Amino acid sequence: MRTHYPRRKVLFIGWDAADWKVVMPLVDAGKMPNLGRLIEEGICGNIATLQPVLSPMLWTSIATGKRAYKHGIHGFSEPDPLTGAIRPVTNLSRKTKAVWNILNQNGLSTIIVGWWPSNPVEELSKGVMVSNDYQRAVGKEPGKWPLKPGTIHPARLEKTLSELRFHPTELTEAELLPFVPGLNGMDRQDLDKAEKDPRMQSLLRIIADCTSIHSAATALIQDEPWDLMAVYYDAIDHFGHAFMRYHPPKQDYIDDWDFRVFNYCLEGGYRYHDMMLGALLRLAGEETTVILMSDHGFHPDHLRPSGIPREPAGPAVEHRQFGIFVAKGPDIKKDERIYGANLLDICPTLLHFFGLPVGEDMDGKVLLDIYEKKPADIQRIPSWDAVEGDHGMHPRDKQISPADSKAALQQLVALGYIAEPNADKAKALEETVRELDGNLAQACMDGGIYNQAVEILERLCKIWPMEHRFGFKLASCYQSLSRTADLRRLVIALIERRMEEANTAAAILKSLKLDDPEIQKAEKERIEKMSDQEKRKFGRERRELIAKARPNLFSLRYLEACADFAEKKYDEALIKLEQLDSDYGARRNALVLRGEIFQRLKRWKESKAAFDQALEIDPESPGPILGLARTALAEKDYRAAARRARESIGLLFFQPRAHYIHGIAQYRLGCWDEAEHAFLLCVRQAPLFSAAFRMLGEIARWHKKDPAKQALYQSKVVETRRRLTELRKQKAAEVRTAVAILAPNEEAYPMPELKQHPEILAGVPAEEIITVVSGLPRSGTSLMMQILEAAGVPPFTDNRRQADESNRKGYYERDKVASLLSNPDRSWIKEANGTAIKVVVPLLASLPRKLRKLDSVSEPLNYRILFMERDMEEILQSQDTMLQRIGKSPAAGENTVDISKAYRQQERHAKSWCTSLGIPAMSVSFEALVHRPDEILPQLASFLRVAHKLPAMRACIDPALHRARKTIARSGG
Repeated sequence: MRTHYPRRKVLFIGWDAADWKVVMPLVDAGKMPNLGRLIEEGICGNIATLQPVLSPMLWTSIATGKRAYKHGIHGFSEPDPLTGAIRPVTNLSRKTKAVWNILNQNGLSTIIVGWWPSNPVEELSKGVMVSNDYQRAVGKEPGKWPLKPGTIHPARLEKTLSELRFHPTELTEAELLPFVPGLNGMDRQDLDKAEKDPRMQSLLRIIADCTSIHSAATALIQDEPWDLMAVYYDAIDHFGHAFMRYHPPKQDYIDDWDFRVFNYCLEGGYRYHDMMLGALLRLAGEETTVILMSDHGFHPDHLRPSGIPREPAGPAVEHRQFGIFVAKGPDIKKDERIYGANLLDICPTLLHFFGLPVGEDMDGKVLLDIYEKKPADIQRIPSWDAVEGDHGMHPRDKQISPADSKAALQQLVALGYIAEPNADKAKALEETVRELDGNLAQACMDGGIYNQAVEILERLCKIWPMEHRFGFKLASCYQSLSRTADLRRLVIALIERRMEEANTAAAILKSLKLDDPEIQKAEKERIEKMSDQEKRKFGRERRELIAKARPNLFSLRYLEACADFAEKKYDEALIKLEQLDSDYGARRNALVLRGEIFQRLKRWKESKAAFDQALEIDPESPGPILGLARTALAEKDYRAAARRARESIGLLFFQPRAHYIHGIAQYRLGCWDEAEHAFLLCVRQAPLFSAAFRMLGEIARWHKKDPAKQALYQSKVVETRRRLTELRKQKAAEVRTAVAILAPNEEAYPMPELKQHPEILAGVPAEEIITVVSGLPRSGTSLMMQILEAAGVPPFTDNRRQADESNRKGYYERDKVASLLSNPDRSWIKEANGTAIKVVVPLLASLPRKLRKLDSVSEPLNYRILFMERDMEEILQSQDTMLQRIGKSPAAGENTVDISKAYRQQERHAKSWCTSLGIPAMSVSFEALVHRPDEILPQLASFLRVAHKLPAMRACIDPALHRARKTIARSGG
């Protein structure tokens, strides 16, 4: 599939959160000489980020060329389908190929270091992957730092690379001082204070982490073959969140001592990255194409916030919407600027570098403007996900969405096979999935898919009515969809709820009488007796209470003005916005809305003044610049309109209306080709933009003299207007094809094969063997327990769960088994010696291998395992029937989840546990056991060493037990 291209090597370097506003003063001062040379020898510019500005989502978009609703990574953490706990986000939720997968299946070698997220590593046949878990130090001793499984591929590199990691405790005082030169000359008391400061420990970790990543990168770039090498450093983002507040100039709210110690940390971090860049450039060689970029910026100036919102991912408020982009190499322009680049453009551009087609389902474009000469034509295919080959992605049954994980865990609880998680764990699970859904909704908004965002946000607002941020996002969606009545109802409800919350919080604060000196003294004494954890919890709850008592009146009044604007009550909206200026100071959003209102009123000079004021606050804001373009267009200053539209597009390329205004300005100037190009970009970004199709028809009719194209565009106008009318009627109906991707056509990764290992239990008395019956719920585990009882192996059961229609002969369960995940006490398991115990798949790996006695001597446990296998569709159908019988909703019945994937991973984990520990185990087909018992039972009796019990075992079989058959197609099965 690869076209003939000269062999090219590409070094791709990611600096999370690097910002030109910090970079350029350092470059100009000669403090970042390596980056300075890279800029002079290449092309550079802003690169626009995506919303929400959360790094795991953004770096996955960079690697795939797709928005989050296509690639599947939606936040920082996710539910673990094996334990129900919350874990850092993995790449198992990614459901589309990354650039390294595409290169791998086209015979090109890649090295990927530290990408977020890249854990667990993908097993690339022509590449190396070092996951984002590699650099995270564990413990306080460098020599006792285990390498987590799944961190490095191939395994032959594990020993070498593990030894290259840098532990925070290895950092010497001389190595630390360049980051905190303010420590020089301090007295002993201040030095002791600095040493104990938790911020100093954070600084050590940040430096050590990026040093580890750099060590792996410099080793691999020399020792392993590569066509693409991608190295991701997250340290600048961590430097920013930890130390940007101390960056000069000193802010009024910053303590003098803090400023003296930490004011140089950010600059030190940038300069350290420049040193690491220099090393990589020298090792890569002059002929290598180099791309260096960040996923977003970081406010270093007057726009840096003084406080962080008290919500998950609140620190993202410190991020700026533009990152840095630099490219240098053969055929790339030198010492020039690029405009309109977006994170989504990187993957298509990399594919074009290597002569590979770009997927039509990718959301970005090839950055053709970086080339010195006319580049090769862009080749395209519908989707790389539909192309079979050796791509190295995780198998489909390992790729599990958070919703699938949560649904599977909830279904097992509903079925009664695992214990209800404790309140804290259940709350964490709910809140994690809530945030992932909220992030997905924002990504849909950013991509212009407002109907799907509404669907998600309406559900979140219903479940979490006091999480007002979801209501604000929903209001924005209603406004974009012209759902004026819904917008007004929502605004009224939001304001009422927020003020009610504020009044309640204020009443609680008043009742605490915190201004009473005696109460203050008593509270101080109480706090002093608390543990550090209790102090943090107390402080967090008190701050949240105070925040609730102080509603952001600006945001509420602005929301009212938006509703007025939507209802064309322009004078009322202006009054509210003027009050905001006088009461709370000018705000950019309020000024932009004022400018738009003045445009509706055709008060062009006032509109221009409002947009100019907004730009004084933030000169790199595409919205106000586009507003000035619209004003110039109305005043018939078409050259100014075209220039302003280009400026706005140069900052943010994905703006259909900006391309339309640019097209209109060029049309009025008589530049038909430029106008046509602008309108085509508009409809490519917004396929229902009927006005742009109408203008394309005008160009085809009067200037291109092309009747066929004119007819085509006229039909498009009619079709888009009809579709818009339908969507307005349907309101929340979603065009799901807009976010659909083709599923790869591949075989599931083979399950680990269980081994019977008869030699392991040879000579072990039957009364010392624990026979474990496992499998997914409704896979025939209860039937197997009956067979074992008939074979003379007594069941380990408390008989608390009574027989019912789902299991007419009983469940053979023990309550303590259900709590294996939630209760650390495993001492009761020794009572199961000589018996059969039922342990469903998600709990199997929680069984202890040894029990510690009082004298600290470990007592080994002898397990043998019977693993029940049944068709997944039948299992899910049987679970649904059982849940309906007990009056509970089957989670798997929802078309938004596919719990079978979570179940498969649970099976894989359980079988891997068995095989890795060499536990004797046998797979038993439920279908064969019921319908061909004479084939299966002798094998089972041999495994159990009870051949004389075959007749009794045979008497347990009743084919009528096979009630749920694979007869109907089932969603999610």
